[in-house]
Amino acid sequence: MRVTILEKIKAETPLAQLFNAYMRGLSTLEIFSTPRESMHACRVGFAREAKAPAKLKSTSKYKSTSLAYAAQRYYELTVLSNSLGHLYWCIEEADKVLQDFFTTHNGDLLAYAKDNRRRSLSEYGGGDDDDWQPDPAAPDGWAVADTNEPARLADYTLHSELGRFFANEAEHGEYIGTSGPIDYGYFTTLVENQTDFCARKMLAAGGLGQLPMYAPNEAGEMVEIPVIDLIEREINEDINNERLTAYFCGVLNAGQHLATCYATMPRHELTGYRLLREVLGSMLAVKVAAYPPF
Repeated sequence: MRVTILEKIKAETPLAQLFNAYMRGLSTLEIFSTPRESMHACRVGFAREAKAPAKLKSTSKYKSTSLAYAAQRYYELTVLSNSLGHLYWCIEEADKVLQDFFTTHNGDLLAYAKDNRRRSLSEYGGGDDDDWQPDPAAPDGWAVADTNEPARLADYTLHSELGRFFANEAEHGEYIGTSGPIDYGYFTTLVENQTDFCARKMLAAGGLGQLPMYAPNEAGEMVEIPVIDLIEREINEDINNERLTAYFCGVLNAGQHLATCYATMPRHELTGYRLLREVLGSMLAVKVAAYPPF
């Protein structure tokens, strides 16, 4: 039975660490949102809820304990995990494309389009008859015919290659600029206020008062942790969580601004591509403004 929803991003960049830390902050919600019912319990539970009176369904207690609520949270967390994973991939891959453009092709837009066309046709085939020419040295006797015609290079330009990483109305899923801080708002609030679910506060909220907490000392003996130390830890965690969510929102804001830049930039000028490379590098390094106006 699957017991996790949020999938760790397997990378070591600061951005991957930021996204992973954000998802770790949702671990409590993940625990309560992970389905553990049998198929029998699931079928019976949903059938029972479907027959529940509308008045009962409108109560806050019912909403927070129903299978429908749990299903919504499970779906939302799954989307969140998939979105952050694919957003990271888009940022990293777009950065690689631009790094290759400026290093391998020395910022030559025409050379990039020609090489990209040659590589794509050679690897995947296709194209029109005039895209190929006889070549006895080629394995199958045919090689990609070179061209400088803009119309035949249009699908292979740098701008076109980068398009698969940026938000557009024709695509479903998460891309650079698709979602902003407001779309993650509910979960960002939970991450920022993680200490509300710490053991000390939850026990107190349950009417159990200030139960003693213990930790091993240098000698390996279990000793009680002073309440003031627990509170100090929580304050420090709150500060770190606030910083984490601020940088998280900063990255999302940078992505939305970058998507606008990509959509409106002159396609045949290097200035825009240099800006894209600079901002993508800053996003991967989390060197973005963490507070408004971003």
